[in-house]
Amino acid sequence: MALLSTVLLIPSTPALAAASSATRLQANPGFESGLTSWTADSSAATATTTAHSGSGALRIADSSTTAGVSVRGSALAVVPGERITAGIWVKQAVAGAGGFLYLEFRRADGSRTTPVLSEAAASSTSWQQLTVTGDVPDDAVTVNVLAYSSVAGSGTTYWDDATVSALPAPLRKVPNAGFEEQRDTSYPTQWATDKTGVGLVRGAAAFEGDTAVRITDGSTTDAVSVLSRAVPVGVGETITASAWANPLSGAGATLYLEFRDADGDRLSATTAAPGSAGSGWQRVGVTATAPASATTVTVRLYSLLGSVGTTTWDDVRLRSGADVSYAPALGAGRMVLFAGDQRVESYTGVTHKVFAGTKANTTGIVLGKGSAAYTANPRCSCTVLPGGTGEPKWKLWFSGSPQNGLSAGYATSEDGLTFQHVALVTGAPALGGVVANPAWTSGSAVPHYFGLSRRTTSGNEYYWVRSTDGIAWTEVPGSTPLAGFDVANVTWDPVTKLFVAQIKRHLSIPLGPRTTWVSTSTDFVRWSTPRPSFATDRLDDELITGAGKHGQTPWSEVYGMPAIRYGDQYLGTPWIFDITYSPNRDDGDNGPDKGRGHLELATSQDLVNWSRPSRGDLVTPGAAGSWDYGFQLGGTTLTTVTNAAGQQETRFYYGSFAGEHSCSAANVTAGDCDHGAGNSNVGMVSWPADRFASFHGAGTVTTRPLTPAGSNLTVNFAPGAGGDNLKVEVLDVDGTVLTGYGAADVTPITTDARAPGAQVTWGANTTLPSGPIRLRFTQTGGDLFAFTVD
Repeated sequence: MALLSTVLLIPSTPALAAASSATRLQANPGFESGLTSWTADSSAATATTTAHSGSGALRIADSSTTAGVSVRGSALAVVPGERITAGIWVKQAVAGAGGFLYLEFRRADGSRTTPVLSEAAASSTSWQQLTVTGDVPDDAVTVNVLAYSSVAGSGTTYWDDATVSALPAPLRKVPNAGFEEQRDTSYPTQWATDKTGVGLVRGAAAFEGDTAVRITDGSTTDAVSVLSRAVPVGVGETITASAWANPLSGAGATLYLEFRDADGDRLSATTAAPGSAGSGWQRVGVTATAPASATTVTVRLYSLLGSVGTTTWDDVRLRSGADVSYAPALGAGRMVLFAGDQRVESYTGVTHKVFAGTKANTTGIVLGKGSAAYTANPRCSCTVLPGGTGEPKWKLWFSGSPQNGLSAGYATSEDGLTFQHVALVTGAPALGGVVANPAWTSGSAVPHYFGLSRRTTSGNEYYWVRSTDGIAWTEVPGSTPLAGFDVANVTWDPVTKLFVAQIKRHLSIPLGPRTTWVSTSTDFVRWSTPRPSFATDRLDDELITGAGKHGQTPWSEVYGMPAIRYGDQYLGTPWIFDITYSPNRDDGDNGPDKGRGHLELATSQDLVNWSRPSRGDLVTPGAAGSWDYGFQLGGTTLTTVTNAAGQQETRFYYGSFAGEHSCSAANVTAGDCDHGAGNSNVGMVSWPADRFASFHGAGTVTTRPLTPAGSNLTVNFAPGAGGDNLKVEVLDVDGTVLTGYGAADVTPITTDARAPGAQVTWGANTTLPSGPIRLRFTQTGGDLFAFTVD
C-alpha cells in the first residue's frame, strides 16, 4: 500500500452540543465473520485466539519497513457537516509494534479528500481503544475506517470491535468556514480582516481542503484579527465554536466566541488557545451560552495584543444546543428520494446518478418572447401553479430581463406546454416566486397569492407582497423587508406549514460571493432572521471545464436556489454560476462577472445542510448560441401530472438565456467571454414521476434506522436491459434480517415500477413490521429512484 501522506493526531475534542450521536452500522465490526466487508492487504488475517470480545479479531503481521499494511472497512454514506467519531480496540503483541486508526473521507469518484485523520496506539501490550473524530468536508460523500500498520512500523497487532457514530450536521454555520471561497484570492472571503498580517495559504499548508488562513503577528503593539460573519442565535442557546489551529511560531493565538446584540455590539467573549508553537494541527474549542439581548454569534481568530507569532487556522465549526438529532420517524406517504444521502446508511456496488429532464416541445421552450418590453426576454425566477374552477389550467409568473426594465409578467396555459402572455404584473417588479395562500378558498376575502419582490428604490432588499388575481400586487401590511440582492425564491412547505424564502446574500461592501440564506414564516408577515443555507464548494470549482479569461482561474458561486418540499425532503435546484472572468474582482464588484450557469440537484431535511452526492446537470444545455446554452435559472415548483400517455410525469420550469452572464458584444470582442447575453425564454423539462436521481447498477443500499408511520412499502425502480430485479430485506437496527423478511422471502421486483411504484411483499407478509427497522435494497442492475411507506 502507498504511504498515507497526511497524518494528523487528534487531541481531546471540545464539548459537543445537545444533539445525540447516532450509531452507524459498520459491517462486521468485530471480525466475527472473518474479513467479510473489509478490504485487507495480504499481511492481514483473522485471529481466533486473541480477541477483545467474541471469538474473532483482526491480526496484522507487518514484517516490512518499506510498505504499510491496511485493512479498510466498508464505506458509510455521510452528509457534509456531520461529525464522525470512529473507534477500534488494538493490542500489540510486543509493546511498540505500532498501529494507527484512520478516518478517511472520500468523494463520489472514490478519491480521498482532506483531512485524513488518525490516532496512534501507545506502546503497550494491553488492549487499548483508539478514537478519532472529524467533520465531514463539503466535497465528501462517504467515510471509511482504516486499521493501519505504518511503513515505519514492524510487528504484530490485533484489532477488534470497530465503532462509528455520527453527530448530525449543525444548524448554525459560519460562512466560508473552510476558507475555500475564492472571491478574494488574497484574504479570507466573507471574513473581516486587518489585512496586515493576514493571508491565505494553500495545498499542504491547509488542514481541510485546499486553503487556510494564516495570521502572522510581527508587532508587540498591534493585534491581528480575522472575524466571521454574524450567525443568528437565541438567548440562552449554548454554542460550541471550534477551529483547527497549527501554531507555527511565537504565542498569542486565540479563538474567540463572541455574542452580539441587534446593533452588532459585543456582549461577551469566551476564549481558548492552542498549545505551544510546533505542536502541530489541533482542534481548539470553546463553549458559552448566549446572554440576554444576544441575537448573533461571531467567531474571531486572533493574535493577542503584545504577542508575536504565526498560526494557521482552518475549518471553523459551530455546534449548538439547538442542533437536532437524526430522526428515524418517516411520515406516512413521505417519499424518500435517492437524490441525497440523509436516509442512507451505506451502499456498495451502485453509484449515484442524476438524470437530465426531457425538454418540452423539442426545444424546451414553453413561453417565448412577446411584443411588449416586459416580454422581450422572459426568464426565471418563475412559478407555475394550477388554476381553480373556471380559471386557466396553469398559471405562470416570470421575470423580465433587467435590460428591458425591472418587471414581472403573468401568462397562462391549458396544457402546461405552451403559455400565452396575459399581463404585466403591477406593484411587484422582479417578482421572486409566488405561493398560493393555503388559507384561501373560493370567495374568501384573504389574498389568493403571496410573493417576494425587489424594491424599485433599493436592489438590496426584498419586500413581501400579496394579490387577489396574481396581476395587481400590494405590500403585505406589517411586514418588514428582508435584506437580499437580485435573486429571491419563496415556496410553501405543506409538511411544516412554513413559507420558505431563499435569498441571495452579499451582505456588505465590498460584495462577497453569491450564496443563499434562508428565512421562514408561518404567516407571511413575521419572518425569521436569515441564516446561511447554501454555498458552492471546491469540488464545484474543480468541475469547471475550460480555462478562465485573462489568466484568471475559474471558480463557482451559487446564483440562486429555491427549496421545494418533495416528500421526506426538500429539493434544491442550485443555479451554479461558473465564473471565468471577473473584471472588478480586486475591488469586490461582482456585477459584471462573466461565465455560464447550469442547474443541479441537492436535498436537505433542515434547509441548512444539503447533500449533493452527484453533481450532474438537471437540464442539458443546448448547443452553443441556443437559448438555454448560456445561463440557466430554475423555477420554484415541481409539478406532477398525468400526461397524454396516462403516465405520471414530474415537470420543472426553468429560464435561460443564450450567452454568458453580463457578456456584451464589446466583452466578446475584448476576449472577456465567448457568447453575448440575450435571447432568453422560459422552458420546461420533465421526468417519469420522481425519477430525478438514482442508485445505479448492481449492488446494495441500506438505510439508516426508520420508524415509518405507514406499513405498505412501494418502490420506484427501473430494471436495465438485462432482466434486472430488485429485492428488499427488512432488518433490525443492528442489521440482522428479520424472520420472514429476508431475500428468500421477498417477491422480486422485475418490471418497470414507475410511480406510484410497485408494492413489496414477502410471501404472506404484505406489510412492514413496526419500527425501528432498516431496509436493505439489493439490485442486480438498473436504477433505484425512491421508496415510500404508506
